[in-house]
Amino acid sequence: TPALFPDVVEWCAARNIVCVPGCQTPTELVTAYRAGAPLQKLFPGVTGGPGWVKAVSSALPFLSINPTSGVDLDNAGDYLRNGAASVGLVAPLFDPVAVANEDWEQIAANAAKVMANVREAGPYVRK
Repeated sequence: TPALFPDVVEWCAARNIVCVPGCQTPTELVTAYRAGAPLQKLFPGVTGGPGWVKAVSSALPFLSINPTSGVDLDNAGDYLRNGAASVGLVAPLFDPVAVANEDWEQIAANAAKVMANVREAGPYVRK
């Protein structure tokens, strides 16, 4: 979801359904965590960038922050190196023009580029 609805997160958690609510502030991220969200989506991720993720994940290491909307082929690794548990990106990977033109080679090249950046960041280590 692009927003946090604690009652929805609690309902899902009680039924063992994964819910990844959108959050913008540290308070919203913690609220989502306390409601049972195993992963907290930072939406939009572009607002604070990797430095914001580093500051928040250092201060609140129990969070599993997943930035989206602002993560791209070049900066995905930066978010991960700065404390993100994972990242979300769709449009940069599946460029709408490439999809419309059925340019699967471009999409494969995009995937290779982002994976190279992610591999450089190494595996996630929970704090």
